[in-house]
Amino acid sequence: MFNMKSLNFVSSRLRTLSITAYQRFLSRREIRSTIVAASLAFFAPFASAVSLSDLGAATDLICLIQAYISGPWLYGIGVVLIIVGAVAIANSESTIGKIISSVFVGLGLAACAVNIVKNHMGVSYTCA
Repeated sequence: MFNMKSLNFVSSRLRTLSITAYQRFLSRREIRSTIVAASLAFFAPFASAVSLSDLGAATDLICLIQAYISGPWLYGIGVVLIIVGAVAIANSESTIGKIISSVFVGLGLAACAVNIVKNHMGVSYTCA
């Protein structure tokens, strides 16, 4: 069986491991990042959408935009909007200019989202 010496050794190792874990993850300095990491780990399974139909009513709007502008053109427009918005953010000195430029970047990401989801993420949903 176990002798007392090995039991004391295991006990002391567990004690030092628990102190180290407390200092690393639960100390006053690290508690905020630990809580953020735990909450992200908790909500991550909810974000695993497997088709565009999971978006509900937004699917109709996405399909409407995709029906008017073909995929490669929409992707190209999105990339141009992202670049123009990023350059405008970098050159802007006012807050309102940065906000408007951020809207351009957001529109560019939204324009690229359909092709990114279809081609790179492998979501096989087609608009009817």
